[in-house]
Amino acid sequence: MAVTLSPVAGAGWQFFDNSGAILAGGLLYTYAAGTTTPLATYQDSGGVTVHTNPIIMDSAGRIPAEVWMTSGSAYKLVLKTSTGISLWTMDNLRGINDVASVAWAAVTGTPTTLSGYGITDSITAATAAATYAPLASPTFTGTASAKDELANTYNLGWRDCPQNSKGASYELVLADRGKQVLMSGTSLTLTVPANGSVAFPVGTTIMVVNTDSTSLTIAITTDTMTLANSTTTGSRTLARNGMATLTKIGSTNWLIAGSGLT
Repeated sequence: MAVTLSPVAGAGWQFFDNSGAILAGGLLYTYAAGTTTPLATYQDSGGVTVHTNPIIMDSAGRIPAEVWMTSGSAYKLVLKTSTGISLWTMDNLRGINDVASVAWAAVTGTPTTLSGYGITDSITAATAAATYAPLASPTFTGTASAKDELANTYNLGWRDCPQNSKGASYELVLADRGKQVLMSGTSLTLTVPANGSVAFPVGTTIMVVNTDSTSLTIAITTDTMTLANSTTTGSRTLARNGMATLTKIGSTNWLIAGSGLT
């Protein structure tokens, strides 16, 4: 039998009459809530030993044992003197912490889904996993960006310089931003396209490495490529094992600098 301690007369209670005198031999009747139908209470937490109904108090006005109520049941308690004079009635009492006596529907209405609370579950776990990056080791798609302290927006890049290796002449593409383009082949040409063809954002930086025994030509189409620390423009030559850096400083202007660059 599942029982919970009664909130009235549960443990160690002493009763008095209306004049404050000890309620020697007092009578405590226990009924089903709202009725005069007797409802048993118990003397122990295991719900084994049943109290008499009424429960008769001793000469000190005390209940002879603890009072435990059936879980899930509501009670009406009626206190009377030993001669049957009513002192008070308490109705709709439930055991202390009796969760079984409070129906879930009474607390929430009758919801069984999020929509029952007026919440629209617009995304599933599978959709969230496929759409949003996890906190650990996230993978981004599209153009990921972040703002600095001045609210300037910058695209996110890499801590290293990923390599794009080519064995034939090659024209730069937007995906080469922030990367190392390694050229390895005889008498190759690396071409910087016009802004009208490939609109690299201002600030784009690309590293160029030549590992072939022949020189690499770094050419530009209709835009301007200026050798750093000079006013010299036009195509440049990168020697074997030379390394150069291209930086876009205007919509149609690039600077190039490096070692082994002429």
